[in-house]
Amino acid sequence: MRRGSRAIAVNAEKQRAILATLLLSANRVVLADDLMERLWEDRLPRYARASLQTHLARLRRTLGDVEVIHTSPGGYLIESDQDHLDLLRFRALVDRAARVENAGDLPGELNLLREALALWRGTALAGIRSDSILRDEVPQLTEEWFRCLHRRFDVELMLGNHDGVVPELRRLVRKYPLRERLCSQLMIALFRCGQQVEALKAFASVSAVLRHEYGLDVGDELERLQHAVLTGDPDLVSVNGYRRGGRDLNTAVSSWTTPRQLPVGISDFVGRTELLNRVDTVLDPGRTGSMAIVTLTGPAGVGKTTTAVQIAHHVQDRFPDGQMYVRLNGTGEHPRTPAEVLGELLEATGLSLSVIPVGQEQRSALFRSRLADRRVLLVFDDVQDVEQVRPLLPGTPACAVVVTSRRLLSALAGTVSERLVCLSKGESLDLLTVLAGRRRVQQEAQAAEEIAAACGYLPLALRIAGARLAAQPLARLASFAARLQDGHRRLDELRICDLDLRRSLERSYVALDSPARAAFRRLGLLSDTVVTPLTLAALADPDDERLADRLIDHNLLEPVGLNTMLDPTYRLHPLSSLYAAGLAEHDDPVITDAALRRYTDAILAFAERASGHLPRAVGQLPPESGFGAPVPAHDISRIDERPWRWLAAERDHLRAMVIRCCQYGWHERAARITEIIAQLASHSDDLATLIRLCIVVRDTAWANGDERTGWRAEHCRALLLLRQGRVSESHRLIVKCVSSFERLEAATELPYSIAVLAFVNVTQLKASDGLTLAKRAYHLARRRSDPHAEVLALGTTADALLGLRRKVEARATLERVLRQSRELGETRLEAVTLNRLGWSSLRVGDLRSAPLRAHEARELTGIGDRYGKARPLALLGAVALEQGQFAEAMRLAEESRRTFARLGDTSGEAEVACLEGEIHLQAGRARDAVALLVPSLSRLNELGAYRVRERASRVLAEANIALGEHPERKRGGRWAGELPARSLRRDGRSGAA
Repeated sequence: MRRGSRAIAVNAEKQRAILATLLLSANRVVLADDLMERLWEDRLPRYARASLQTHLARLRRTLGDVEVIHTSPGGYLIESDQDHLDLLRFRALVDRAARVENAGDLPGELNLLREALALWRGTALAGIRSDSILRDEVPQLTEEWFRCLHRRFDVELMLGNHDGVVPELRRLVRKYPLRERLCSQLMIALFRCGQQVEALKAFASVSAVLRHEYGLDVGDELERLQHAVLTGDPDLVSVNGYRRGGRDLNTAVSSWTTPRQLPVGISDFVGRTELLNRVDTVLDPGRTGSMAIVTLTGPAGVGKTTTAVQIAHHVQDRFPDGQMYVRLNGTGEHPRTPAEVLGELLEATGLSLSVIPVGQEQRSALFRSRLADRRVLLVFDDVQDVEQVRPLLPGTPACAVVVTSRRLLSALAGTVSERLVCLSKGESLDLLTVLAGRRRVQQEAQAAEEIAAACGYLPLALRIAGARLAAQPLARLASFAARLQDGHRRLDELRICDLDLRRSLERSYVALDSPARAAFRRLGLLSDTVVTPLTLAALADPDDERLADRLIDHNLLEPVGLNTMLDPTYRLHPLSSLYAAGLAEHDDPVITDAALRRYTDAILAFAERASGHLPRAVGQLPPESGFGAPVPAHDISRIDERPWRWLAAERDHLRAMVIRCCQYGWHERAARITEIIAQLASHSDDLATLIRLCIVVRDTAWANGDERTGWRAEHCRALLLLRQGRVSESHRLIVKCVSSFERLEAATELPYSIAVLAFVNVTQLKASDGLTLAKRAYHLARRRSDPHAEVLALGTTADALLGLRRKVEARATLERVLRQSRELGETRLEAVTLNRLGWSSLRVGDLRSAPLRAHEARELTGIGDRYGKARPLALLGAVALEQGQFAEAMRLAEESRRTFARLGDTSGEAEVACLEGEIHLQAGRARDAVALLVPSLSRLNELGAYRVRERASRVLAEANIALGEHPERKRGGRWAGELPARSLRRDGRSGAA
């Protein structure tokens, strides 16, 4: 390799292999996986991708230009023109020679061929020590060289240069005795030089080598040529008759039958427009100097064959020498051998069976010779693996190949790989419309959408559904859609004649090895569709790091992307999941349960580790111990650095695990996972889902005779109801929790439930009762030496003191809570306390301390949910109101209220609405204040949020007075006139958590 006039030596073996691979695919992206395969074959190191990047960085430094190797999505490439890369220039010269030959300019063709061959210096890639390159690339490059060499000698003989080529041909025949065509050319040259005996000796020499060293006889062509030399055939003497002589000597070889083997295209093909456009560009014979290979991969039933045939029909005019189609039965019981297929292909080109050699290598070489300089399109359907299709590939750039396979075939060099995915919803409905009839689909549009969704938008499933509907023109789509909703019978419904989805999936499954089959079956038992490496590692029997690769390679697992932890995620197609679950039903239940328990404990261990770094929700019970397996050492730092991100990425996964644990009777694990997820609840959907999960856990625990775990789930549910603003419901439930924990003598849980009950009492304007309960909770916590319960009880005590207007005591208690929560790492309670202190400062007119407390609470790290943002925003809005900044106050209040609305916290939303009402009122918009507050009052009473209702009533009463209306008889109803209005500074909001 040279840079300007300076030679660059790349000595490191791995760097040479990378450079060779990139140059062989110049101007095309080489996938990182392909480079790793080149470097390490099946012996990938643990951190193969990182090692590859290291080798690439060193190679770039060696080359002296980091821009030589470009990084592209998914891989790397080197861009070069034919003047700077010998291989590209060689191929370009050969192509020019072929065009000159068509013009009849033999001297010009000879000059071009000589120039092309002069670019070769010894064996191709001789300095590369890579088994895959030597196996996959060198033979093809060698064949290109031999084709050019043979053509050059043909032209030399046609131009009468027989005496000049004899020495070179003698040397080449000695070096390559298996290349019978070289011997033929030498015999013809010697015969024309008048050396008939030498020509026969050349034949005898090659024949002896073949017989004694390889046990082979010479080919028919060479034997016929020997006979021609013995008899002095005049055609061999004629310089201008070389072509005619060659054609007469081997009529079978030189004749060509144009094959037209493409299956019939379908008229109802839908979708794939972008893919067809991309492939159309690739399958242009004049686009590059190398042969185009397009590989269509994808799961069973995704439409690979149909798409390949559609592509082939679209481009067939570009390949006038023929279009060949062969099904290789790669997923069948008896995949076809390359030798068998080559015999069929050779026969299709016009060869008789008598002249087709027996061996695979000989057939492959003859097939490449037959297709040399011809434009033929080959479609190889249902390929099993790279080894099955590689011997079938022609070597001429003018040909093109389309391959379909359920395997990725990533080791097939020089291919443009297209992974087919399911159709879109619209395309699926279009296909159903074509198959079942437009009127039926339009009349039952909802049922048609349900059918498409039940089919997973998989083309084969949709085609079967459409065929079944077409066979019953009077049947309602809704009836068929209802049958498909039953997961146990869906695959039975998706079968008609020879179209059977279950059988198609089975062919992919049986191709797996035993560990991959077991993991695939167990994946079907998981209701969640997103799979991570952790999932696979836990489900597999041994520690199998390549399990995901094998499932992906067989297209039974589909890559989705990276989660927030930058871990790869995968999914099982819903129909594949149903098939896998059906298989798992026949497994030994003991083994299956053990695998699922191992999987659950592995996930729970990660969740425990992550949750341990996050603050508990205010009022949350202390975690139960004794669950989960040890976290692998290499994952500990990842979890510790980003615990919140890991839990957020796995939230849906953890929810599904709760249901699964309950189904298997593992209620303690389900309860612990639910408590962990509760730390993440950040919007209304989270809260509603968690409340339902708490009920499921409670019922499962009680059904298994575990009352305490059931009431722990009820305590969690009470907290979630409180966060939704449903105070009355939470009150009723937490009262039951306190009573039950007292009865069960659950000393750990009791102080927490009593503290929560105390807070609810304060919220319902029963501050005196709340203070009594808070003190009791504090004493129980002290007796148990539980500092977390102590600080929770102190926080509730401060709330009760505020409700009793004992502000000095309340503020001192809040300062104490702030110190202790910081010592304990109770970040959420710290944020709540800062917010309360801010409101306390605002009540006494301290407009300097109040915003400082709000900003400190808002910026506090570790809060992790929207509550930590919503309440400080309201406090800042109140400060802006006191400063007369009405626009800023309203902006902050509206942002806070929107946040509470997203959380589903009606009480919090209404509390901020009170602040907005005060802003309207002080800005002279009393009517806007009334319109905002009236709808909230009855709802607050239903929820039992009496403290918030009290404040809303005061603000509404003052608004009515400002409008000149008596509060008792106007818009506020029964609640509007209960208390006189007071200013924000004198009383203000409660500052509740």
